[in-house]
Amino acid sequence: MLRKALNILLIMALLPLISLATDPEPEEILHQYRASPKLTGPVKLLHDPQDVILNTLDAALEKISTIYMQALFAGTHSPELEAPLRALEVELFDLLDQLYKQNRLKDYMKYEAEVTRQMIIYNMLKRLFGYTQDDVDVAEGTF
Repeated sequence: MLRKALNILLIMALLPLISLATDPEPEEILHQYRASPKLTGPVKLLHDPQDVILNTLDAALEKISTIYMQALFAGTHSPELEAPLRALEVELFDLLDQLYKQNRLKDYMKYEAEVTRQMIIYNMLKRLFGYTQDDVDVAEGTF
């Protein structure tokens, strides 16, 4: 009986130490804010600061990210945002075409992935606010 009581007492004394040993992160780290990767804006890609096309791509990606973040926080997407964003989208793809035509495939692949990611996020945001034009009427017999 005494032995059983000592075992229980020993286990109770060791429980706090066991729980500390199994805690993978200190208390301070658990409460640090970590931004969602989807909300951190475009990826900062390293390149030559003198490269006009890549600098323009960076600026356009930053601009589209800022616009959709403002729309997300405002909780709305308006037709007034649509025209400048369509122009920005065309500009992004024109810049990507220039990279491709210059046979800068390494830069093209990096930026094409980031442009696609930003466009996916933006289009998801438009769907969230119900501002999409997905309904396309197809005349019978055209396909």
